[in-house]
Amino acid sequence: MARIFDYISLTVITFLLTFVWTALAFSGTAPALIMSCTLTLIAVITLKYIRVKTGKPYTYDRLALEFAIRGNDYVISLLKGILKDPDMCGGNNCILLDRSIIIANFRFSALGISDIGAAALLAKKYDRDRIFLICKSVDRRAYTVAQLEGVRLTPVRVKTVYKLLKKHGALPPLKPVKEKITLKDVFQRLLMRSNFKGYAFSGVLLVLVSFLTPLKIYYIVIGSLSLLLAALTLTPLGNGSFSSPRMAEEFEAELNSRPEQISMEEFE
Repeated sequence: MARIFDYISLTVITFLLTFVWTALAFSGTAPALIMSCTLTLIAVITLKYIRVKTGKPYTYDRLALEFAIRGNDYVISLLKGILKDPDMCGGNNCILLDRSIIIANFRFSALGISDIGAAALLAKKYDRDRIFLICKSVDRRAYTVAQLEGVRLTPVRVKTVYKLLKKHGALPPLKPVKEKITLKDVFQRLLMRSNFKGYAFSGVLLVLVSFLTPLKIYYIVIGSLSLLLAALTLTPLGNGSFSSPRMAEEFEAELNSRPEQISMEEFE
């Protein structure tokens, strides 16, 4: 409740401050009101974005590094720890759900034809035609194997696993890695595909505001730059990631359908 009150108070203060200054820049009340609302909305969204970023114990890349170091057994053991059922699958690199199978095959290189073929054979062994494959990426040619084997393949990125583990308090306690930031890293972070929505939203707002303010050139230039960055994130320069909420949904459904079980820690 206190946090909600803080957000409301900060929003009101930001609106009043921007309205006072925009009222001096515009001759009419309506343009100043629209401009202050726009700036307030941008400030609130930016604050929420920063809070989410700083609220994470470590980054997605840090968890990905741990997956690569410890292997697929480690990935599956974290997910099985949520379900508290170590006998869900005969192997150590997969989990059986009601209508699908989760397979871990994580490494920093793209999975090839042989990897997808092995995943398809494992899915058929357990009579599943839907594969949720926890991996970094999949070679485009390897999808042909899934089609030939008659299975549906959905890559699951580390971001999805991270959110699922965090939701159930199962994130492993990892120390963040301090990296030296280079100019190349800055450009990569600027062009991450996950930044598309922010760039596009800001660009559209600034371009629209340019029709209401005498400072047209300034808003058109900044808005165009934001839209240009949004477009660049959709090119090969963008290094964003995909997520698969369906895997999380089926995992949650499997968890909710199981009776309450007592873990070894609770038993002791």
